[in-house]
Amino acid sequence: MNKKRNLWLVAGVAILLAALVSAFVMLQPSAKEILTQTIEISKTIDNGHAVVNIVVDSPEEKFSAKVEVWGRHDDEGPGAFRLEVLETDKEDAVGAVIVSDGETVWAYSPSRNKVFTGTAEEARAAMEEKEPMHDKFDGEEVDHPENAEEAVDKLLEYFEAKKTGTETIADANAYQIELKPIPEQMPAEYTAAGGLLNLWVDQSRSVPLALSYTGGSMGEVSITALELEINQGVDKALFSFEIPAGAEVVGFAELKPESLSLDEAVASAEFEVLTPDFTPEGATLIDVLNVKGMIVQQYTLPEGGSFTIAQGQTDEAKKPSTEEQVVNVRGVEGSLFTSEDGSKVALGWSEGELSFYIAGNIPVEQALAIAESLK
Repeated sequence: MNKKRNLWLVAGVAILLAALVSAFVMLQPSAKEILTQTIEISKTIDNGHAVVNIVVDSPEEKFSAKVEVWGRHDDEGPGAFRLEVLETDKEDAVGAVIVSDGETVWAYSPSRNKVFTGTAEEARAAMEEKEPMHDKFDGEEVDHPENAEEAVDKLLEYFEAKKTGTETIADANAYQIELKPIPEQMPAEYTAAGGLLNLWVDQSRSVPLALSYTGGSMGEVSITALELEINQGVDKALFSFEIPAGAEVVGFAELKPESLSLDEAVASAEFEVLTPDFTPEGATLIDVLNVKGMIVQQYTLPEGGSFTIAQGQTDEAKKPSTEEQVVNVRGVEGSLFTSEDGSKVALGWSEGELSFYIAGNIPVEQALAIAESLK
């Protein structure tokens, strides 16, 4: 009799434990729910302070840095922020400070003793113009999600989201969410590069604590919060900047690329500037720019399109990311990217210490023909 009672007792305990485990599992939020809550919480953040560790290891760039950031949200206009580089192995960035009060931006480089300043719009334009090929793929118009659920649904059209575990980051328990690209949904250039994203979200505050990109041909990037404070108040004095005595002041508006004639570009360059023997019918050379030592030839097309030829010195040869991107151009391997509809192309390759890029509203065949005709 006692044995039967003991069996029933053991069975009852086992059933109770199973029920408790099932209930615990059911109560755990899914990856989608965590992402939705994170977006919802972001709308309630008025100010914040963080110390962040950044590591970049890519074929083009390798560096690490620890930065301190303060920010303040403003419903009526751009927010204010301050960023200070605390530690870095990138010499020209040691001690750098970037500050904005919402209207004016200051960027101070102690190593150069220069302060770059101007409006937020001028700063944004200057950053875009630093990259001569920044418009090789214009962003397509998309419908902006009206709420967090729609935003996550849109994200999940391109990524598979999976909760893969938990980890302690910045003294907080965090969910780890893996975001794996869906190949057939992603643009060809991203599919070819490969890799996946991991996001760590604070379990109690629903705010991101870390982000990483790994497993792709573009290398690895990690951004990890070492400290994070949300809505604890930020001193307004942090969002002003006093120009150091003796520092050179340069306006962002003055950083526009130097416009040259083709003859002037050839004379000023420290390398032989090549020009195309072949261009699409009706193509017109409208400008030649010197962008940080890179010579950029800009052409327009009769139907309103355009394309660009850029060439300049580089420290290391660029390599195609995968076999799917490899093309033979001028006797070397190059990287080729095309938009989904084939209306835009970007072709890049290296010859010795020189890098070349051709991009714009032209088909692949014309981009390759232009490249082969460069003399």
